Amino acid sequence: MPVLANDNSQKPIVEARSSDKVMYYYKLPTEPVTNPCHVLGTQGATSGTNTATLGSTPTKQFNIKDTGSKNQQRVVNVVMTKGDGFKTDVARDLYMVWQNGWTMPLWRVDWNTLRKNASGKQVVDAEFALVKISALPETEALNTAIAQNVTFEVTGETRRYDDNGNPFTLSAEDFDEGMFTAVAKYYNFTKPGQIGSGENGGLVSTATDDSKAGDASGTVPMSQKLTAGSDSASSNQ
Repeated sequence: MPVLANDNSQKPIVEARSSDKVMYYYKLPTEPVTNPCHVLGTQGATSGTNTATLGSTPTKQFNIKDTGSKNQQRVVNVVMTKGDGFKTDVARDLYMVWQNGWTMPLWRVDWNTLRKNASGKQVVDAEFALVKISALPETEALNTAIAQNVTFEVTGETRRYDDNGNPFTLSAEDFDEGMFTAVAKYYNFTKPGQIGSGENGGLVSTATDDSKAGDASGTVPMSQKLTAGSDSASSNQ
C-alpha cells in the first residue's frame, strides 16, 4: 500500500541485529539472593546450540520422524583481562564452578532489543539458564591474550519466552552498577591527578564513575525537542 504524503506515523528502519550486542552475564551459586548479575568478562565470539533427539521410523514409502528430549549449549569465548573494572574475578569464578561441579545461573542478554516498556522503564530481552561446565579449556597462544572458550551445558531447558511468546526481560537493577549497557567500560574519564604509579609500581587510578559526570553546558541535549520552521509567506511582501 502506498504511503500518503501526509502520513506521519513512525516506521521502523531496517537494520541488522548485531551479534556484538549479545552479551552473557552470570552469578555464582554461593552469592546472596539480592546480588545482581555480573558481566562474563571480556567476550569474544559467542554461540548457542538448540537440538532435540531425532527418532526416525522407516516405511516402504518414506521415513516418519519425531523429536524427543532437548539438549542446549551456550558457548562464550572469555578473553582474560586485568584492571578492567569488573566487580568479579571471572577466571577464578569459572574455575571454581568447574572444580566443584556447581550449577551456575547464566543470562544471555540481547542489547539489540533495548527499549522502554509500557510503563516507561528501560528493559532488554534476556534468556535464563542453569548451566554446568564440563570442560574448561585455557588457550595460551603466542602473542595473544589468554582465553577460555567455555561450553556451558544447559541443565533442563532455557527460559527465553513465556507461554504466550512474550520475551522475558531484565532492567538496570538486575545488573552491576554501570553495566546496563552492551559496552563494558574499562575505565572512567580520569584527570592527571587521579592516575599514576601505585605502591606496587603498577598503573592505578582514583577516578570515580563518569556515567553522568560530563559538563551539560558544553553541548545541547541529545533528546531535546525542536520546532520545525514554516514556509508561509511574510505579510510584508
